[in-house]
Amino acid sequence: MVLIWTKPAQEAERIERVAIGTCTAISLAGSAANAQSVKPKYPGEIAAASDRIAERNEYCRRQARAQHLHLVKRYRFMRDCKRQ
Repeated sequence: MVLIWTKPAQEAERIERVAIGTCTAISLAGSAANAQSVKPKYPGEIAAASDRIAERNEYCRRQARAQHLHLVKRYRFMRDCKRQ
């Protein structure tokens, strides 16, 4: 590995670019996460969302039972299944 000595001004500029890039990436990732988690506001929407969650849980539970999974394997399977 070859080390190249740079001037302090160039080093500061490079550090600034890295900092700006990092902050931009973090803010974009945060805004994308917020965009995906829109919560229902009205009773009808809440009930529909609750029904979808219950159906998904039941579907995953039946798959875990069919695969004869127990304890940690079942927990991990359920967690991953619900995320899909």
